[in-house]
Amino acid sequence: MEGMNLAKLEAVVEKMLSNLQEVKRENAALQTQLESKNDRITELESKVKSMTSSQDEVESRVTSLLSSIEEWERKADFETHDEQVDSQDDHAEVVESKGSGGGLFSLGE
Repeated sequence: MEGMNLAKLEAVVEKMLSNLQEVKRENAALQTQLESKNDRITELESKVKSMTSSQDEVESRVTSLLSSIEEWERKADFETHDEQVDSQDDHAEVVESKGSGGGLFSLGE
């Protein structure tokens, strides 16, 4: 009877050792996967940081361009307004000179 118990004990111990080896292999495989995933996370975080930096730069440049366009429009509106005022002044001078008889085609009154 002791021989049977000892044989069962040996079988159980061998099975436990086999299971332990399997668990160690799984653990090693999982550690490898974890390292790979951590490397990928680090790579993706770096890309996100780079893209965020690029996005900030593009946003800054677009804002600068829009400001330049707005400034150009303001200057164009101001110059157009000045030209209109000058044109109105010139028109007023022509009207005044015609009214005073000193026009281009006046007969020298």
